[in-house]
Amino acid sequence: MVSALVLGSPGSGLTTFLGLLYTAQLRRGTELEDGFRFSAERETVRQLEPIYGELVAGRFPEEDADWESSPLSFLLGRRKRNGGRPGAGRFDSVQLQIGGMTTESVSELADHDAVLESTTRRLLRSPIVIALLDATRLRRGGDNTPDPWLVRYDDRLARSLELIAKFVGANQTRGRAELHPLFVITKFDRCPTVARAELGLPPGDLQAWPSEIRGGVAQRALGNYLPNTALVFDRAKQLRALDIDPPALFFSGLRMEDRNGESRIVRRSRFPVGSWEPEYPFQEYSSLIATLTGLAHRFRDEGEAS
Repeated sequence: MVSALVLGSPGSGLTTFLGLLYTAQLRRGTELEDGFRFSAERETVRQLEPIYGELVAGRFPEEDADWESSPLSFLLGRRKRNGGRPGAGRFDSVQLQIGGMTTESVSELADHDAVLESTTRRLLRSPIVIALLDATRLRRGGDNTPDPWLVRYDDRLARSLELIAKFVGANQTRGRAELHPLFVITKFDRCPTVARAELGLPPGDLQAWPSEIRGGVAQRALGNYLPNTALVFDRAKQLRALDIDPPALFFSGLRMEDRNGESRIVRRSRFPVGSWEPEYPFQEYSSLIATLTGLAHRFRDEGEAS
């Protein structure tokens, strides 16, 4: 089993991100069934179905999943290539466990890591970390100072990542330890225009962006808005026991509309499947799922080889 840990703050879109990740897996499993399949354990489905149901109905989820004490478990399958021919090989599956914790709770654990329970320790040893960044907070005051909430979040995220790097670096079961940081900018539909310009993002739909546009966006996002977190990555590179990848960046958001004085999530038909889903950047989530699947298989294969 390979684990991934999602970090965020209350109000940053943790639950919506989780629901959209599940929504995208359902869609990917039906549209790309020749190349991707997934299943989830009963307890995982029990937690996710109410969240998924709210999003499909055009509403934001009201309840959070208990994915800190009960991490979500997915079985992700991809078809092995046979002689270089896609679709000709058998499916190979790996179990990915996804847990979620707030940066507030993780940063507070830094001074008490000697007495952590086993579930928390297992999450903190996750070689894959997904950090959420609320796009609505990417703004500055009149004196060009960052949003106070963002300053606090940067400090807590930095402390959280330092603790995770410590746990991952001390885990020598696979030889040299690795940490793969992934960032998701949530609520991107409400990202301030000034922030988009500072990040070097063009106007228009995500899928219309030139492929080379993402090259330095993750570094600019860290440097401009999360300077303490950026320093953590710089320091982690100096740790001999830990290899750390440059952060990869994805975007999340929902298309909204006003209906009878109420803001609602726009939905699209899944014809001919016969269901609905919210309008969100599916390709972003599809790329994220492909990344998670690839990393999960890689860690599983390396674990079997060691």
